Amino acid sequence: MNPNDDLARALALAADPYVICWRDLDPASTQEELERLAGWVTWAVGRYTLDHKIIPPCWPEHGAVVEELSALRTFWEACYQEDAAPSDPVAFHRDLTMAVRRLRDWTSLLGCTRTNHRASEATQPG
Repeated sequence: MNPNDDLARALALAADPYVICWRDLDPASTQEELERLAGWVTWAVGRYTLDHKIIPPCWPEHGAVVEELSALRTFWEACYQEDAAPSDPVAFHRDLTMAVRRLRDWTSLLGCTRTNHRASEATQPG
């Protein structure tokens, strides 16, 4: 899989930053948004070499992880708009560092591994 293709798909889906309130989505919209987010997550995992201890393969099953990744994607999209400030990408990378720490903590608490998912009702998206 070509990371540039993943990025192109992620960018093609949204011309403007798109803030999602996962709580307000119906099941069909939740699934559509998860699929949209997955393209960006695939690109980000490859681009930033994020392993399963940060973003487990079962990330769509965990609400807190979905919320964090969705917020990161929205921020990233905003940082690369035509009218973005030149310093916006630096701000994204500063916040990415903090987000990676939170993701690592959540993933550790979830107990999921590269090959095993541990379900938790409290972390479901939506």
